Amino acid sequence: MLETTTTICHRGSIMKFDIFNPIKYGNMIVINVPSLKYLSLVDFNGDSYLCENMPEVIEAIVKVVHKSPMKLLGSLPSVKNLYLCLTNSVLQHQIGIYHLVHLELCQDSPGWWGLLTWMLDNSPKLQVLKLGKCKERCFISSIESHWRGPISVPECLRLHLSTFEWKYYNGRDEEKKIVAYILKNARQLKTAAFSVQRVFPMKERFQKHKEVVSLHRASSSCKLMLD
Repeated sequence: MLETTTTICHRGSIMKFDIFNPIKYGNMIVINVPSLKYLSLVDFNGDSYLCENMPEVIEAIVKVVHKSPMKLLGSLPSVKNLYLCLTNSVLQHQIGIYHLVHLELCQDSPGWWGLLTWMLDNSPKLQVLKLGKCKERCFISSIESHWRGPISVPECLRLHLSTFEWKYYNGRDEEKKIVAYILKNARQLKTAAFSVQRVFPMKERFQKHKEVVSLHRASSSCKLMLD
């Protein structure tokens, strides 16, 4: 199929921009909105995006099947609040998202644990980290390979992360490794909240709660919230 190009360009004072599955597979969408403040981009059709000139975006929801996700994230240098649902590994890229303070990451995306590692390494000012699921996706992506955490403790864990939330927590071995790593290294953590999936019997859910409680916490003021 021949690829066509759609250019979205706006140089005025635009505040919010929404794209939801805009065109069929095989299209290139070029987004050029230099005054944009809020971006919502949701597309699982597999379109290709060339996002450029979005230096003022401070809040973004990005849920896409994307061939080069780092080009998209690289176009958001000022983003502070970000929701990500991406399907590609980004570990080979090194760009900094220096203003990001609030991150929500979808755990339904293949390879999401690799994306988590990358975001911890490249978001030095991150204060809030939330793991959950987005309503647009309908499959469960478990951690099938071993989770490889950051080589060294990220700056955000040492200096800034204060809130960590995990909805739909299963308590599987690799998930426990992620929780143990963050609790062990997040020195400024104030709140850590975990919601175990209701599909587990009450006794098993209680056991998963006990496992979390037993983990070492670097922050003596960290309050655990278990559901």
